[in-house]
Amino acid sequence: MSSDGRYVGVSQDPAAGFFYAVLGLLAFLGTWAVVVKGGLVQRAFFPAPQDVAVALAGLAKSGTLLTEGLASAQRIGLAVGAATLVGVPLGILMGAFGGFESLLKGIVFPLRTAPITAFIPIFMAIFGVSDAMKVWFLAFGTVVYVIPMTFDAVRAVPPQVVDSAVDLGFRPFGTLWYFVLPEALPRIFDAIKVCTGVAWTYLVAAEIVNITTGMGAVVQNAYRFQNTPKVWAGVFAILFIGWATDQALGLVRRFVPVLRLEG
Repeated sequence: MSSDGRYVGVSQDPAAGFFYAVLGLLAFLGTWAVVVKGGLVQRAFFPAPQDVAVALAGLAKSGTLLTEGLASAQRIGLAVGAATLVGVPLGILMGAFGGFESLLKGIVFPLRTAPITAFIPIFMAIFGVSDAMKVWFLAFGTVVYVIPMTFDAVRAVPPQVVDSAVDLGFRPFGTLWYFVLPEALPRIFDAIKVCTGVAWTYLVAAEIVNITTGMGAVVQNAYRFQNTPKVWAGVFAILFIGWATDQALGLVRRFVPVLRLEG
């Protein structure tokens, strides 16, 4: 512990953090290789790391990784954009005004625990099996988390901030715009960042409908032809692209002053 009560660990040292990250990755790959080599699992269903690496290299060399990865990233971008445009204003209104909370909370909040993939047939009935269906399904699966997380961000604003606005004579909407939103914005951005990751978790479920393009289609096609290494390669590619997206948003959070939480 430091003198001000904060925990001081190796994660604060970038070099040490990188070393432990590499060590953890090597330990994971080593354990994986031993499990497969020892015959503890069937290689037909659980390929060795080198088999997956070869399949992943094949996807990269053929250009599939780039083209299908971009197709998936575009769907995620459109879905998260739509979820943000709808979910953030609703979450702000619910967090700031009790009437909006009472009106919408009973509808929105239970959806956080609903099996989102069960709604796919409904979206197919509305939008058919077009690309729009996939985007709107991903947007729905994202917005049900954006709204309550934005609500929580607004409610986390310290009461003294609102009291200061009232003392200065600001009306409710002025208080919201000039005091509450600047304070809540970093947490709202974090909510969008987290929900972008949520959208990636629904990607395969969306893209296996009327298989056309995207990494989900790559995974499903590989599964149909029992190409297990390629299935795993596609899954790892989705994990990597999702991680890269999260890191990119983290950089935005770090270098844009208005999105930082100070203190």
